[in-house]
Formats: sequence, C-alpha cells, structure tokens
Amino acid sequence: MNSSKGARRLLYKYETKEGTITIYKSVIGKIILEATGQFGGKVLLSNYKGKTSGFVTKIGGVDDSNFMEISIGEDGLDLRFYIVIRFGTSINRVTEMLIARIKKNTDEITGLKVNSIVVVVTGIVSKQMVRRYIEVRG
Repeated sequence: MNSSKGARRLLYKYETKEGTITIYKSVIGKIILEATGQFGGKVLLSNYKGKTSGFVTKIGGVDDSNFMEISIGEDGLDLRFYIVIRFGTSINRVTEMLIARIKKNTDEITGLKVNSIVVVVTGIVSKQMVRRYIEVRG
C-alpha cells in the first residue's frame, strides 16, 4: 500500500505498552453503510448532489469518499453523510434511527466518542428523483 494513500485514510492511532491501536476511515464508513442497510433498500447513500452509490458499495465496500465526511477532533468524531430516501419513508424516523445506531456501533466497535452526526437527505425517490437538502443533526 502506498504510504501517503494509507496516511490519508488513517483516522486514529494510539500507542500503548501492549501495542498500537489503529482505526481507519473505512471502519467508520462500514458502520455508516451497515446502518443504512437496516432499511432494506429504502435508504441509499448518495453524494451531496443526490447521486447514489455504485456497485462496490452495494456489495459491502465503501467506494466514494464524496459520500461521507469523517474527521476526528478533540471532542470526538464528526460525521456527515448524504442519503436518498424512498417515497413514503419517514425522514424523521430514518434519521433518528441512523444517528442512534451509528453512535452506538461506533462506540462499541471502536471505543471512539461521536461528537456530531449530520445526516443530509439529498432527495426523495419515487418514479423520479425529487431533490431535497434536509440536514438532521444528532
């Protein structure tokens, strides 16, 4: 692996007497991806323009950094990601469930505190896409 490419993807590194704890952005991306998957295709990751994710994401990978903004500061992780919701699905229910699940799973899997999560609904899909820009913070 190219060291500069690996350094960009590294999110957290902590040295202990027993060894090194390393967490990559892809781990947090996978947590977000799994949380959106709980809705059985009614919620899809998208980029900020509402374009949904490609084939790699559908089979369990994270293929586009435009779909998520992941950073860590003194107060913990700051996450922002974009979704498209199928018509008839409650925006409030979906965003509340996503935020709760991502916070819980991030803490359990990584031990890192989540400072903020911003879920941006970029559109509603029926037969056609209706663009929206609704930010929900948690």
